[in-house]
Amino acid sequence: MDEFLSLGLLLNRSSVSIGKYLNDKLLLHGIDLPHSQFIVLRCLHYRSGISQNEIAKLLFKDAAAIKRTIDNLEKKGLIIREQERLLKNRIYVSDKGKAILPKILAIADTATKDVLAGINAGQYDQLRKMLDIIYQNTIIK
Repeated sequence: MDEFLSLGLLLNRSSVSIGKYLNDKLLLHGIDLPHSQFIVLRCLHYRSGISQNEIAKLLFKDAAAIKRTIDNLEKKGLIIREQERLLKNRIYVSDKGKAILPKILAIADTATKDVLAGINAGQYDQLRKMLDIIYQNTIIK
């Protein structure tokens, strides 16, 4: 394999291209939801009522970027913030968000199947395990 194609480059290139592919599939269905917003909405679907900081930690994203994304999702009416304390909010998927989530998740599932074409279930499980090992190896102990 070309020495230019380092592990980091291959991982980043794959991540970015998957995000762009999903963006395109959502737009084909009339849904303007960039990948950055999709991952936050998906996160809230599975972890409802968490704070911006918790989202940032779960997604390994900058807190300021998550705030902008949440602002945009709120403007679209897909999420709501409920103030818990003076400087802390809990964030939930709104009724509008809940109504469109099944369609969004179905499109994402189809896109995932598309990008995994040619990879069997065993290889997929192995890939997930290897990526988790890489992640675990990067945690400073």
